[in-house]
Amino acid sequence: MKLKIIDPRMFRFIDWFLFGIIIILALFSLVAIASAQSEPLAEGTESISEVISQLNLYHVFQQLAWLGVGLFAMFIVLIPDYHAIGEYYKWMYVIIVGLLVLVLLFGRDVKGTVGWFRIGNSGFQPSELGKVAIIIILARMISDKTRGKEGGIKKIKDILPILIVFLIPVALIILQPDYGAVMVYIFIFFSMLFIARTSIKLILAMIASAGCLAPLLLLSWQKTRIDIFLYTFLGIIPEGTTLEEINRSAFQSLQAQTAVGAGQITGRGLFSMGGVGQLTNIPEKHTDFIFASTAESIGFLGSILLTLLFFILLFRTMHLATKAKDEFGTLIIFGVFAMTLFHVFENIAMNIGVMPITGITLPFFSYGGSSLLTNMIAYGLVINVNMRRQNWGTSKLMGSRMYGKLGRGYY
Repeated sequence: MKLKIIDPRMFRFIDWFLFGIIIILALFSLVAIASAQSEPLAEGTESISEVISQLNLYHVFQQLAWLGVGLFAMFIVLIPDYHAIGEYYKWMYVIIVGLLVLVLLFGRDVKGTVGWFRIGNSGFQPSELGKVAIIIILARMISDKTRGKEGGIKKIKDILPILIVFLIPVALIILQPDYGAVMVYIFIFFSMLFIARTSIKLILAMIASAGCLAPLLLLSWQKTRIDIFLYTFLGIIPEGTTLEEINRSAFQSLQAQTAVGAGQITGRGLFSMGGVGQLTNIPEKHTDFIFASTAESIGFLGSILLTLLFFILLFRTMHLATKAKDEFGTLIIFGVFAMTLFHVFENIAMNIGVMPITGITLPFFSYGGSSLLTNMIAYGLVINVNMRRQNWGTSKLMGSRMYGKLGRGYY
């Protein structure tokens, strides 16, 4: 397929509102990371120069560099037509599977997970970039299967090739093991099948099979996290586990919940003195638990505002999915929506103690180059699809399964 290069006039169709929300979240994250990583400001600190001199900005500069790389990658993704990108889905699959094999052989072990390649002072996580690749691959394969069919995928023989292609990278990620990433992949997979009008019976059968296999794959520390969740949220002490063992293992979750509560209504203030997060009691407070450390600083009202920004991001993404000109475009955007929704929900939920800890990052907000780059590329694809819609009506695919009249005419 001939590569279709962008027409400069097409830039007027960029969704600047969506782009603006992304930039606001990314810039806010720089402040949140600086606050989480710095020691409390000394008493009497007033001038800006004094404040900056006391801050630990190493991770901020790292994140800022990755933001620059991510913006460049987003721009590159805008250049070719998304259909041209989809033509290379087989090569994407080979590359991602190859990287996942190589990381098992030569990757860096971080807290029991062999999922990173070391690059200077940073690391690259293939399973993160694989999320975007699997969205494109699934979108292409599913749209090929559903093209010209009113009823979507109804037969096992149609779903089987897609399932096999999906399971190979998932199996490699399980071997790392990174069950947080596996959960994201699975949520993306079933969400895209659902929106593509796949038979509910087929979807339920696959979900039931996955549910039966899940307990066999869990390691002891994953089971411990589930035990912690059952006690802290539901008050259930699993058989064979003592309360003392749960409290000892629940340190991360309890500290995060304490920090969120300590913020009260208006928060202690960024870089404030005496906070739980500022006193470094929250592990991974600039990555997995950045929501808790930020909530302590900005309080309940600030946390609601932050959550509202993510809601607007998700709502806008869903809206653009309804406006895509074809099924392939709709599936790409909806796949990105599913990925973002799972990350936002799971991260915030585990920070406030209503979901087990999984190591899921908060999109555009948690520190991490691989995560930020992945999300920038993913939303580059969303903007790409939206730029190239020829008609401004509603996607038949979205309207048929979920929206009906709701998906029409509210732009």
